Amino acid sequence: MILSRLPLYKLFWLIKSRETTGTLYFIGHGNLGSVLGISTYPVIWFLSGKDTVFFNGNVNVPLKPDEKVSIRYQKDDPSDAKMNTFSCIWGDTVAYEFGPLLILLIVFFHPDLVPKKTKILLGRKPLVKFLEN
Repeated sequence: MILSRLPLYKLFWLIKSRETTGTLYFIGHGNLGSVLGISTYPVIWFLSGKDTVFFNGNVNVPLKPDEKVSIRYQKDDPSDAKMNTFSCIWGDTVAYEFGPLLILLIVFFHPDLVPKKTKILLGRKPLVKFLEN
């Protein structure tokens, strides 16, 4: 139940979003750290009513100058725009969901970590308590 909140939020965002076409304005450069080197990100602009909106796209997306890009945005918050691709829209949700889910699956299905027929209590302090029979 806890893990379903992010996908539901993103699905609601997607249903309420509008689709339009943006244009690559320029390629920005950022530093992800000295180990990873310099990263690039597209700065994309689009029109929302009479306003011109600029936003940063995902890192290292290969776009050419003045290339048209399909984007999605919220009518009430156009600065929360995203490029209309699976990885740009769902990438953060997948990363934030599958990390904890993978840890939970390992903990509950590994026989040495949680013995069979162990009762699990969820609370505030401690958050998880294991009671053996």
